[in-house]
Order: sequence, then structure tokens, then C-alpha cells
Amino acid sequence: MARYMALDVGEARIGVAVSDFSGFLASPYTTIHVARSQGEAQAFAEIRRLIAETEAETLVIGLPVSLDGQLHAQAQRILSFAERLKPSISIPLTFWDERLSTVEASRLLAERNLNEGGRCGRDGRRGRHGKGGQGQRVKRRHPRQEIDALAAAVILQEYLDSLGHPGRTEETES
Repeated sequence: MARYMALDVGEARIGVAVSDFSGFLASPYTTIHVARSQGEAQAFAEIRRLIAETEAETLVIGLPVSLDGQLHAQAQRILSFAERLKPSISIPLTFWDERLSTVEASRLLAERNLNEGGRCGRDGRRGRHGKGGQGQRVKRRHPRQEIDALAAAVILQEYLDSLGHPGRTEETES
């Protein structure tokens, strides 16, 4: 089986997700920061490094198709990015409609945060409050970075589901 990598390309960050080696399950992997001062060369080098690190055999890039099915400015920017990336990678590149992937990632992240927030901590208290429940919030790791990688995982999971791998049934998709 093949391992897949997906990118959710934004102007400031690129969310990265990878599949397991069976090509069945997508997981958030990391976020690449796009430094305007250093251009795309650094982002392309990081993508090449991640492809090698994860042993990815196919790259899936989320394409923001508008709700009316058209490719507007953002989609054109992603297509141009991919065309410039192609010569610097040696694996096949494909696109996947990423409509609402960030919305879905936000929903999943909010759901997870709700579930974590209601659990009891080591001190037996519930929620996110520190000593005395005085409203001290638990510090979260860079939520924007987290959502970019999670959006890439949503894109990749939808792509993997569309492949209809043997052994995958309706019950395992839910």
C-alpha cells in the first residue's frame, strides 16, 4: 500500500497531513510557515523534506473550489503554487476539492476542546481553571497551526475514502 501526504495551502501557513502506510487513515502531521522574505524556496524544501521523512508516495493538495463549482482567485493561486512545486518533487501530485475542510476542522477542534474541557484534572477539578477556579485558562498550542494540519487531514481523509480501498466498508467510514 502507499502512504499519502496532503497539503492545505494558505498564504501564511501550509497544513500537512499524512496517511498510515495502509492508506486508510489520515492524521494531522505538522504546519509549515511560509516566510514571505524567503519566498517559496524554503516551503518547497520543507515539503521535499517531509515527503522523504514520511515516505509519502502521492501528494494531495486541497483545491478551494467555490460553492458554485468555479475556481476563483484562491484556487488559481493554489494551482500556480502546485505548478511551481511540481519540478521540485518526484512523486505524483493530485488535487482534491477542499470545500469546507477548514470549517470541518474547526468543528472537530471545537468538539475535542469541549471534550477535554469537561474532564477532571489531576487535582480532581473539572474544566480549564487553575487554582481556585479563578479563570486561569490552560494554554493551548498555537490553535491556527493546529487547525491547518487538521484541515489537511480532513482533505486527505476525504481523498482516501474516495479511493474505496479493499477492506473499507460503510461501517468503518462512519
